[in-house]
Amino acid sequence: MNKRITLFCLFICLLQYTGAQPVNEALYPRVERGYIELKDGRILKGKYTYSPDFGKIRIVTFHESVVLDASEVVRITKKKPGTGETNDSGEEFSQTKSYFIFSESGILPGNPDNMNKMPFIFHTTVNYRLLEKLSAGLGAGVEFYKETYLPVTINGIYRFNNNRAAPFAMLQAGYQVPIEGSRTKVVNVMPAHTDYIWPGPQVSYDMELKARGGILLNPSLGIMWQTRSDVNFTFSVGYRFHRLAYRNKEKEYNLNVDYNRLSLKLGLIFN
Repeated sequence: MNKRITLFCLFICLLQYTGAQPVNEALYPRVERGYIELKDGRILKGKYTYSPDFGKIRIVTFHESVVLDASEVVRITKKKPGTGETNDSGEEFSQTKSYFIFSESGILPGNPDNMNKMPFIFHTTVNYRLLEKLSAGLGAGVEFYKETYLPVTINGIYRFNNNRAAPFAMLQAGYQVPIEGSRTKVVNVMPAHTDYIWPGPQVSYDMELKARGGILLNPSLGIMWQTRSDVNFTFSVGYRFHRLAYRNKEKEYNLNVDYNRLSLKLGLIFN
């Protein structure tokens, strides 16, 4: 009988001991759902849970599970932020920075009406986001024809959505400034079969000409691939028109050479 009473007392004491111990909730982290905004601009939608010391956070989206430093999290919200669109994987791509640099290089294949078959071009612009999907900027670059030119441009960019692969439209306009002091000859910018309309100054193919530059216009359509870093990639196809003006030393003869070309460009965007 005493043995049963002793066992019963031990059982009651054990219950009181276990009931008095606080539950360490850090050992049993809660799994919650929400939109997790990170410092690199990404917004991830899914489940998340912190490590016991709250130094790490595990985020589980539709297709992946990642573990990040808790310091990388800017905020966590229950409702979808209004800064972007969520794709099928539950991950939202958002451009939060106001300024970005857009660099492009490419070629201008086109018509045989002048001597330059496929000039190489390079442009860099600094852009400001006017609206969520609309940006405008100023830029400069270098283009290689018979002379080397510095294009000074203004441009507008419209991004149709905020998905990882997003189509965009771009309009670029400006002026070509010659940066070489060398002179060229008529034969270097006009093919030999060109007919001249009379009356006008007598033209010789050996006549030396000085480059004066000219206007340019380049609308294009492309696609933008957004990565998980601050660098995005672009490819675009467009139409390029520009007019390069020349004149001879006596300033009595002026020659305009029009380029109507297809533009093919690869680009990088640095946020």
